[in-house]
Amino acid sequence: MSRIRIISAADVKALFTLPMAIEAVERAYLQKHTKQGGVWPLVFHEFDPGHADLDIKSGNLDAEGIFGLKLVSWFGANPDKGLPALYGTSLICDLATGTPKALLNAGPVTDLRTGAAGAIGAKYLARKDSRELVMVGCGELSPYLVAATLLALPQLRRVTLVNPHHPEKAMQKLSAVTEKVQALLAASGTVCQATLQAETDVEAAVRQADVILTATQSRAPLIRRQWVKPGTHISCVGADMSGKQEIDEAILADGRVFGDDADQCFSVGECETAAKLGLLPALCAEIGAVIAGEAPGRTDEQEITVFDSTGIALQDLASAAVILRKAEAEGVGLVTEL
Repeated sequence: MSRIRIISAADVKALFTLPMAIEAVERAYLQKHTKQGGVWPLVFHEFDPGHADLDIKSGNLDAEGIFGLKLVSWFGANPDKGLPALYGTSLICDLATGTPKALLNAGPVTDLRTGAAGAIGAKYLARKDSRELVMVGCGELSPYLVAATLLALPQLRRVTLVNPHHPEKAMQKLSAVTEKVQALLAASGTVCQATLQAETDVEAAVRQADVILTATQSRAPLIRRQWVKPGTHISCVGADMSGKQEIDEAILADGRVFGDDADQCFSVGECETAAKLGLLPALCAEIGAVIAGEAPGRTDEQEITVFDSTGIALQDLASAAVILRKAEAEGVGLVTEL
């Protein structure tokens, strides 16, 4: 009889930290590059367009001996029913036998691994003397992205929050985002060395930025090419579905562009529009090749670099493998027969 370990959101939060997520996601990118991991076709279905949908991201990690999937469903009317709008669930199976090994609440995993992804782009592509970080979007992911990037680039000294569609929300969210960033860094064994502030003028903030993180639901450019100074790095996280776009396609045409998965970047990522306009024929490389030292990242201090983080199953699988090992070692989670 097979046995499966069920790991709750509370368990994940107790077991998994940002440094663990950064290490896991970086390893996942590297294993994808070395063909030790594979990304399978994305499944997307709309129950009610614009109101309810799901997506399934799946793949295998040979080095971890697992395959699996993450299913995320969004039902926009749920909050009116007292339910979360988003549900995320990951299933991990043994690669040799197909036996289900673990079922995890994917919500907190997604928060941490997405923050880690944006930070890894900055780690490998931003200038080493970067000091100014701008966070575009003040949603649930913003503190994870900020905290992870402060871990990856400890030389950063100021973080500016902006919210393009509702500029006033940056100031409204500043206290909560700051508190969450400090808590995430404390759980990582460090303290926040940067000053966090809010700005209502997106252009003014972007013009000063050395590193920009974007995490919005936008379907039109929020950052114009003329605002972005030479040497800036941008990690784009929000574009994960066809039609989404956060930055001017001219930025991609002028910059060095990298991604997590080339196919996803051009079909559902930030690269989609620029490619359709004939401005971006290909990525410079996937980020795994840069991590492996087999492709150059930034080549001078003046070029603009972009990391298109669409989100791939291997990030979730690598994170889940770490969580599962720790849960098994500490006896955490509910183990039951299938």
